[in-house]
Amino acid sequence: MEASDNVRFLSTVERHFKNITHGSSFHVVLETIPSMMSALRMVWIISRHYNKDERMIPLMERIAWEIAERVCKVVNLRTLFKENRASAQHKTLEARNALHMWKKAYFDTRAKIEASGREARWEFDRKRLFERTDYMASICQDLCNVLQVMEEFYNIFGPELKAVTGDPKRIDDVLCRVDSLVTPMENLAFDPFSIKSSQYWKYVMDDFKIEVL
Repeated sequence: MEASDNVRFLSTVERHFKNITHGSSFHVVLETIPSMMSALRMVWIISRHYNKDERMIPLMERIAWEIAERVCKVVNLRTLFKENRASAQHKTLEARNALHMWKKAYFDTRAKIEASGREARWEFDRKRLFERTDYMASICQDLCNVLQVMEEFYNIFGPELKAVTGDPKRIDDVLCRVDSLVTPMENLAFDPFSIKSSQYWKYVMDDFKIEVL
């Protein structure tokens, strides 16, 4: 009986899981995460198998991993700065929001469980569930900032300035230098989304800020 219960509960979660893995956009992922967390709460309350920390944590870890992998696939630094700037900014912002939503939905659901006073509390290992996604959200924020700076440069050194200065070649030279600001990010020898590479990423961002100033 317990096995069939588990299959039933997991099939409820699976539909949400597919949206996270294969949904058409991060907007779908954003909408899915709160519903999925509610489904996990039901699993926690009703299932005799998944109402234990040692079984629920690996299930949640798997979801966190899937969200993180989705971000890694979509926010690809080798191509990000060659894409349409507005869509690159939008995509990176939505990726950051999805990573934040994972944590927010967890704590919202945890608060509901506590408020009910009837269910066993969620006291899961937060490092296992959020360390990677929190770090990745900070990288996405860095990338949003970089894209915003680039956008501002392109707006300043646009066609109007070429017309005013009457020196289009000089403006083009400046734009080439602007493009080169992100070249180090396009050719990284490490995974920017890995916490193990955090110091290397900090060097890259520090260099970018120095160049911009």
